[in-house]
Parts: sequence; structure tokens; C-alpha cells
Amino acid sequence: MAQFLAHIIGIREVPTIREVNVRAAPTITAALVTRLPVGTRGLRVVEVREDSLAAKLTGKVYQWFRLALPNGGEGWVRDDLIEVEGDGTSFGYPVLLVPAVAFSIQRHAAAVGGGVNPPPAGDASAPTARVIGKSGVNLRAQPINGHVIARLNFLQEVTIRGAQPQGGTSNYTWVEVDSPAGRGFVRDDYLSIQGDASAFGLSRGDEYPAPMKNRWWVRGFNINQNPGEPEHLGWDFGAQTGEPILAGPNGGTVTQVSICRKCTPDRPSTLMHGLSLSDPSIFNDEGWGFGYGTYVIVRYDNHLLPASTRERLVRRGLGSAHLFVLYGHLHSASVSSGQTATGGQPIGTCGNTGNSQATHLHLEIRAGTTLTPQWWQIRNGLLDPGVLFLR
Repeated sequence: MAQFLAHIIGIREVPTIREVNVRAAPTITAALVTRLPVGTRGLRVVEVREDSLAAKLTGKVYQWFRLALPNGGEGWVRDDLIEVEGDGTSFGYPVLLVPAVAFSIQRHAAAVGGGVNPPPAGDASAPTARVIGKSGVNLRAQPINGHVIARLNFLQEVTIRGAQPQGGTSNYTWVEVDSPAGRGFVRDDYLSIQGDASAFGLSRGDEYPAPMKNRWWVRGFNINQNPGEPEHLGWDFGAQTGEPILAGPNGGTVTQVSICRKCTPDRPSTLMHGLSLSDPSIFNDEGWGFGYGTYVIVRYDNHLLPASTRERLVRRGLGSAHLFVLYGHLHSASVSSGQTATGGQPIGTCGNTGNSQATHLHLEIRAGTTLTPQWWQIRNGLLDPGVLFLR
């Protein structure tokens, strides 16, 4: 595990300050041990404590860092004078992949060594979110290519404070969040939102939950919105093979079940048969499920859809449309065509069948007004799954 290291930066707004004081205790009134030049780097953090006199700036109590000094001794430096990086989890800080000003980071109460301020009480009405990127996600100081403040771990909970669209043709939104690493921006597709975030242009919270309980985000919907990214007609969630896939909470009607005929237990995907993911023959081959492998299509009737979904359909001129959801690349299907699926009923399991390179669920949505259309007949009704689902 990487060490937690400090770098002396002084006060950047006052460039004439060339050295910082190192104290014998965590307060500005303690005896002076030595002075360190601005630019000194790589000092190992030994301990962190809050200011012993509870001195604060803009309402936040200073934290003091006990550092291993170049001369072999130790001393305390205040958090507004240093940057830190590395694994700060033992001291109540996150893992920081790049240096960040220590004062800008909220220290949490799980730290070792005492003297920790609990995080300020949050607004109980504020919506929250969990990180669903399996390897975590960057917390940035600004949207798009902003400075990386920290790496937030998978399933880390954050509080939503704002949001702004990326702009242009992009369908991405950057969400401003409060986290243990401080405030910053995360792209919305790496967050599973909990609660009503409609005030920020995000989900209302009444949408259907993601169809698998144990899952992570892989990639989203892209039809000419995000230049440079490949076309993709739905959402992909990763999961372990066999993870149950659940019908929407209000139930629906199974309109089609297709079992992949060319998928075998030892070689379920096209890649395992020597075909490339972009081979056009796959998408015209019923034996491969037209690329979807084993799949199930469920119709969710208009009058049973969440209120926010019906409003979105009205805005698109689809006020009377039903939504047809294709669950693709399944390992197995547990329903039959024409069956009524009750709310939350397992309809299959996650797999790696068809045009797939790893176990995942492909979720695709099309709108239509007839009850049992062929999938190809409603291609013009293709919609981003966010019209109905939470991530």
C-alpha cells in the first residue's frame, strides 16, 4: 500500500513566504521545532490531529500533520500549508492519486489516532448517490478534464450538490458532490442516484431500480451524442455470471424469449468462436440472437410506468407508448413468451452469450404503441434507458 506523503506548499496566494513553521504540538502557539522550505516534498505522515485550540478557517477546524522530517526528527505542520497524496485511509483521508491541498479535504471519523472531527451534519433532504464504477471514479475539481482531487472507491456514498450538462451534443452530465475527499465533480453515468435529484436535472427517484442488485457500470447509451465513442444502443451493467435479473417493480408482460442456438456452455460468445465483435454477419444471424445471445423482452404498459417516465414520453410525443425492454446476453432465461412477470420477479440470469466479451447485462429500450411488435419494427422508438431506469 502506498505511503501517505506531504509536500510543503506554503500559502500560494503569498509567494513571498518561502518557509513554513514546524511546531512541537498541533497548534500555532506551540514551540518552534524548525522551518521547512516551500517545495520540500515526500515527507511521511506519522499522525494527524485537529488543532488543539480548535482554531478554524471559514468554519472548518484546522488539522495538523505530524511529519517525519529530513533531519530524522518529527514535527507538526498545519493542513493549509501542505499538499498530501497516497493512501490516507489510516488517517481519515481517502486514497489520493495526485496531490491535493490537505485543508480542502474533509477528514472523516474513521481515522486512527483520535482528534478527528466528524463530518458536518448533512442536509437530510439532499439526494445521495453511490459510485458504480467497479474500479472507482475520479473526483475532479472541474467537469470534463478538471484536476483530479481523489479517486472515489466503488460503492462510496456521496451527497449531490449540483449538476451541469457537458454541453454540445454530449448526453453526459457532471454532478457536483460532497465526498470524504471534499467537493468535486463526477460524471453522472458512474453514479447510482438515490432520492429525488430532479432539481438538478437528474433522476426523480421514482424510476425503476437497476435490474440487478449486485452490479457495476460498464457503458451507456450513445447514438451520435459523444463523438469518438462507438455507437451503443443501450446500457451495459457488469455482474457475476448467474446474477439474477429482475423485472420492473410494477410487473410486465414477456413478449419474446430467444435462446441462443449457437452459444455453447464452454463457448457462449462470438469471440470464443473466432468472430470479431464488429463482424456484421452476427447482427443478421438469428442463431446468435442477432448479437444479443439469449435474451428476454418485457413490455411495461404505459399506465403502470413511473410518473417521471410518462412525463418524459409526453415530451417526446410518445404519451401513449408502452416501453419494451430487451435484457440481452443472458446466461439463462426463466420466463416464457406471453407470461406475466410480477414485480421484481427473476426473469433470467446475467451471462456472456452472443456478441459479448465478458459477463454483463445489455439493457435496451424501445417505445411502441402496439402490444406485440417485432423488435425490428420499433427501431425508431429507441430510447436511452434512463427514461425508465436508475443506474
